[in-house]
Amino acid sequence: VYTLAEQVQAGLAGLKVPLRVAVMGCVVNGPGEAREADLGVASGNGKGQIFVRGEVIKTVPESQIVETLIEEALRLAEEMGVEVDLDDDEAGGPEVVVR
Repeated sequence: VYTLAEQVQAGLAGLKVPLRVAVMGCVVNGPGEAREADLGVASGNGKGQIFVRGEVIKTVPESQIVETLIEEALRLAEEMGVEVDLDDDEAGGPEVVVR
């Protein structure tokens, strides 16, 4: 889970958007906590349920979790009208919560 979170955080480092991203490794409590974030994943058993604003939007294989979270974060940024520059390491990126 920590590796997933680090990869997501690195992938979104230049994103200047007030997003809370939850990366949960528990299939029991994870969905509830992931629902509370703007964007989240509850992972386990080789797959991850992806949540956007409290709703499950899809279930993806573990190998696609990071890519999917980054894509969804970019989509949310676009919806907010925020210009995205993922090469800007000074932006800090969104808050990533891990459990």
